[in-house]
Amino acid sequence: MKPIQSITFAVNSSKCCAAEVAQSLAALAQREGVETRITEDYPLTAKALVGQDLCCAIGGDGTLLGVLDAALESGTAVLGINLGKLGFLATFTEEEAATDFPALIKGYYAIADRSVLCCTTACGATVYGLNDVVIKETQGSGLIRLRVSANGNPVSEYHCDGLIFSTPTGSTAYNLSAGGPIIGPKVHAIAMTPICPHTFGNRSVIFDHSTAIAIESGQTGPCPRITIDGRLRFEGNDHFPIKVSVADKKFRLMQNPDHSHFAIVRDKLNWGDPAIR
Repeated sequence: MKPIQSITFAVNSSKCCAAEVAQSLAALAQREGVETRITEDYPLTAKALVGQDLCCAIGGDGTLLGVLDAALESGTAVLGINLGKLGFLATFTEEEAATDFPALIKGYYAIADRSVLCCTTACGATVYGLNDVVIKETQGSGLIRLRVSANGNPVSEYHCDGLIFSTPTGSTAYNLSAGGPIIGPKVHAIAMTPICPHTFGNRSVIFDHSTAIAIESGQTGPCPRITIDGRLRFEGNDHFPIKVSVADKKFRLMQNPDHSHFAIVRDKLNWGDPAIR
């Protein structure tokens, strides 16, 4: 792969030792002649990565999600260093990053193009999500009604706590906790999973990646909230109908060439025989 010439280190200052890790890796990169800069801004502004070959997000999966808009704007690859607990996206440990960084800078890496969801409201506001779009009533006022259509054709009306629309990347997040399927990261699809549906017949649905999904609110009382990658983005019936589709842009996730997605899943979820993890 192409050698790295410029790196922005996005540091989550709430994580212990994150700043020190950034300084150490920046020093390694500078010795290889790489231009570096360090920022503790979170999330990054849309233009923050223009002209940068790599963004190194230091903290965890949440830190990595905070650089999404900037990475999509610039096309910059993102590498995540995990100082937290899970690390499905930020797959490098502090020790692995220190060991692998010189080779990575010289081009020993792989890029995984991950699908991104585009969520558009009735008033035209658009937000991108790497993991999921979640529509949910969070005031404890009972179930909500949401009507879903795909490419203009009715799918169902859901009486539930909410709906999760997930990318393959996000299938191991809230979608999995709600009983949805794990989807391989190279699959082109959108998963829709009801949260505690009133009817047992309402199960997860996998849509083709070209599907245009529309969601209407059947509420006359409490208004659903729309969170994207865990951040509250919209609230109120004025934003409906909501449209969800796969974006044209891809998120470029940098990985070790030997990376195994399901090795990470087995390790993080404690699947199977420990001897094969």
